[in-house]
Amino acid sequence: MCKMLRFFLTPVRKRRLRVVSVVILLLRLLRDIEHDEMCSNEDLLESFDSECESPYACCKYNIIEEEYLSCEHAINFLDSAIDDLEYVY
Repeated sequence: MCKMLRFFLTPVRKRRLRVVSVVILLLRLLRDIEHDEMCSNEDLLESFDSECESPYACCKYNIIEEEYLSCEHAINFLDSAIDDLEYVY
């Protein structure tokens, strides 16, 4: 796999641009998936009551909230990586 990637990343700039374009596309797809998951978690959080009635509900709320925050952080990093790659190439 590394040999194949190294072949595409040879000194020929045009070939590198194609690879970077594919990488940017994959990063955007991943960002979109994370965004969809974040929206789903946001909907779940809104469906909970403001007060936790049972320890199980509070625990579940905390788990969903952690997933939401994890998706939010991933989106921020992916956006940064996409912007950096677009700027460089």
